[in-house]
Amino acid sequence: MPRNLAPLCVLALWLPACRHFPSEKDIQGAQIHYDLGVQAQQSNPQAAYQEFERALELDPNFAEAHNATALLLHLSFGKHDEAEKHYQRALEIRRDFSEAKTNLGNLYLDMGRYDEAAKLYEAALNDMLYPTPFIAQGNLGWALYKKGEVDRAIDQIKSAVTINPKFCLGHRNLGLIWGDRGDQERACQSFGKYREACPEVADANYREGVCLARSGQLASARERFDACLSKAPNDALKDDCRRLREELAQ
Repeated sequence: MPRNLAPLCVLALWLPACRHFPSEKDIQGAQIHYDLGVQAQQSNPQAAYQEFERALELDPNFAEAHNATALLLHLSFGKHDEAEKHYQRALEIRRDFSEAKTNLGNLYLDMGRYDEAAKLYEAALNDMLYPTPFIAQGNLGWALYKKGEVDRAIDQIKSAVTINPKFCLGHRNLGLIWGDRGDQERACQSFGKYREACPEVADANYREGVCLARSGQLASARERFDACLSKAPNDALKDDCRRLREELAQ
């Protein structure tokens, strides 16, 4: 999206030093590199990172590029400390950047910093213009669950999947919570909704299959393990599904 140019340095004789501000050409170039990075994120994280770096060289105050860089550092490279710095810089530049608040909350969630994560999700939910509140709400629920506030957690995640019935992670996390509480019926229902929302995700078929097997619904469980075998993206999950399918056949 177009961004306003920073004010030019003026009255240099009155100032001890004149800050360098990116030119219009720099800002346009940064946008091009950012767009290229977004296109490469899924297929080539290294190339995407290089594009985002180049964007920030041209425009160090490009909040979206800081957020995108942090996402890669967090999810693709596992460099949490570096990711945190870029998220924080994005929020220094744009205090109302709710996507960056949610992403930083996700980082803190992965780091076990649940109180900090919850505060960021709540801040994002206070933004009436935030386009994907179900993400913040669902992840707030998971942070609350990890803190031991189970009833509040369930309420938050239920609200998230009500807003967006296709929110796969919300259904998955509800299934995990119900399973941990020993409520297999509700767990299987939630995993079933996870599979319905994301039918091509092998994990959804795997988790529903395990739940159905525990509930004694063996024929349905075998169907889910067969689906998992056909969709599994890696050998480890495929081996698990095959092993469980064979155990049910005995």
